Amino acid sequence: MSKQIVLAALATLLTACAGDPVNGQLVITPVIFGVTVAPQATASPTPQPTPTPTPNPLAARVNGQPITLAEYQAELARYMAALPDTPAPQGEHGQRSALQFKDAALEALIEYTLIEQEAARIGIQVSDQQVADELAIAKARAGGEAKFQAWLATIRQTEADIRTLLRRELLVNAVRDHVLATMPRTAEYVHAYHIVVATEREARQVLTRLQNGAKFTALAQSLSLDESTRADGGDLGWFARHTGAVLWPEVEDAAFNLQPGETSDIVKSPIGYHIIRVTEREVRSLTEADTVHLQTVALAEWMAGLKARAQIERFV
Repeated sequence: MSKQIVLAALATLLTACAGDPVNGQLVITPVIFGVTVAPQATASPTPQPTPTPTPNPLAARVNGQPITLAEYQAELARYMAALPDTPAPQGEHGQRSALQFKDAALEALIEYTLIEQEAARIGIQVSDQQVADELAIAKARAGGEAKFQAWLATIRQTEADIRTLLRRELLVNAVRDHVLATMPRTAEYVHAYHIVVATEREARQVLTRLQNGAKFTALAQSLSLDESTRADGGDLGWFARHTGAVLWPEVEDAAFNLQPGETSDIVKSPIGYHIIRVTEREVRSLTEADTVHLQTVALAEWMAGLKARAQIERFV
């Protein structure tokens, strides 16, 4: 998994630099800590707390730290600028897009503020030299200073804006690495097969046939409702716990309660009645896909914990 985990605004910068910064052909999906933030339809307005009067109107406040309305509007504008065909803000398409992104833009700023506060707590800092080094890389990717400045003009950003975004990226990456530093690199895997049928009665009949010596894979090929594994005799492959490889937690739990050569009793899931057989079991290195999944879950849970402990006031 790449270490480049970005906020929504950072996605605009990094994707553009890796793509075509001169023509500004950007297709960006906002993400934070690697989790896609899908645009949500705006629900019916709910009463919002009124911020304490201040010279700078606020969009939110996180543990007492203000997020100004100007910062929020700039973040929302970056979301809008990342669209393939940037709509006019006052047009119908622009207003509709702003509604779709308004919550995501505010949430990105809130989450970054929480990350920034956590970085201060654990002593993580980003130096000016680190930012300068990243800016030099961005300019090189763009094809040099002139093309980089031209790209900035097309997305209506300044070099100071980009420095701010790069500082955010570096801080987010550093905190991310800190959060994931203790994650395991190995896990117990099982290699399992299953047969799934529509009724408990059918499952009982399958169990009886297996007990009488029928071949598991042959029954799976002729009876199983799971089209994705049926041709391979019900082979679910190797999988570890909580990696999303098996869609049904009941099946996963049953498999990890078996030793090689053992067959489960009937296991009910939303798609039917399963019989599971484990053929192999061992501790091995996490696959890349499993690592990505487990890290994504860990980061989402970490952020959820920060939010649960934080005092967050939203004013827009």
